[in-house]
Amino acid sequence: MYLLLSLGIVLVVMFICGAVIGFAGNFFEALHNGILAQTNPSSIYFALGMIILCIACLVLQIVFLRMRFASYTMGRIPKGKKRGIVIGNAGMAMYGLGLLYCTISDPFFSNDEALRESYTWMSQHPVLSLIGMTFVEATADLVIFGGIMRELLEWKHRPEIIVPVFGLIIGLLSACFSSPVLAIPAAMAVMFQGYLYDYCRSVIPIIIGDFFYWLIIILLIDTSLPGWFFFIAAALFVPGAVIALQTMEPYKPID
Repeated sequence: MYLLLSLGIVLVVMFICGAVIGFAGNFFEALHNGILAQTNPSSIYFALGMIILCIACLVLQIVFLRMRFASYTMGRIPKGKKRGIVIGNAGMAMYGLGLLYCTISDPFFSNDEALRESYTWMSQHPVLSLIGMTFVEATADLVIFGGIMRELLEWKHRPEIIVPVFGLIIGLLSACFSSPVLAIPAAMAVMFQGYLYDYCRSVIPIIIGDFFYWLIIILLIDTSLPGWFFFIAAALFVPGAVIALQTMEPYKPID
């Protein structure tokens, strides 16, 4: 239900905002004698696409929070030192996955022209890109983990089945819409975040982790990393994930 609701909201917002922005753009171009033709059309379309996506995310946030389908709470994460341990190590683990992404993929050599142009825009506007992608990821985390996965785990608490299946689905989607090799970090990220959510029942450490994930990607977007950076990524992800999950082990729900 939550997935269909989210999809419906996104499609409606994209249709309405796309029509309004398209009309405004045509009017502006006619009014200023084709001034938009002097700029890069792909940059304009990407920027407008990000605006529409952020508006859709804002509507999703309002609907899910006001209807109490999901919430921003600390869940089972205990106060004090352990809270910092969970959040800090979740961020370190996702930082490692971001480094793994930068090591195994270079979007500027992709055959997908739209992907290359998107990352070009992100490299030229790093602050706006980080803010936008963090907001988009926060909304996705609220919907996917705070809504869909929460409902599945409450219906049948079998995280050993639900979380890997979720990870494989996201990995396959990443392989279909981008490079197949990116299915690896995508599946790893969803599995780690899924188990973390099952333990703590909070989307906050997941959102903070996604912030660090996109931070490292945007910082290194123009950098070609050698293969041995894989070991640095592993050195960040493995202990970060293990410590975060071990810290929450005593507080996880019991079947």
